[in-house]
Amino acid sequence: MTNPQVLLLVAHGSRGQKANDEVRLLTTKLSQKFEPGSVQVQCAFLELAHPSIASSIDQAATRGVRRITVLPYFLVSGRHVTVDIPEIVVQKSSEHPTVDIRLTEYLGAADCVVDMLSDMAKRAIA
Repeated sequence: MTNPQVLLLVAHGSRGQKANDEVRLLTTKLSQKFEPGSVQVQCAFLELAHPSIASSIDQAATRGVRRITVLPYFLVSGRHVTVDIPEIVVQKSSEHPTVDIRLTEYLGAADCVVDMLSDMAKRAIA
């Protein structure tokens, strides 16, 4: 595939480099879950770290990517999830009308989070 789609894992960002590096490592591990060449998994940060969401979308669009899926790596639906990230997606969609930019639900809203927490708790209790 010449212009694979991009999955943009969006985290808050931290002043602590270690926290940002954890997101980068997670991005690498997540990319290994896809067929080679089918999806480019990248991370971006809302604030305090680079690359930003906006610059990541701009760079992908410049490379000719036609679909970008933005996955917020957030546990709760605070302002960043309900306002800030959607505003960036709307803005970038208007700037790049030929790119299909999709916003998924945030991590904490996924049904599988309850199963994951249950599994973790059961192992800790056992």
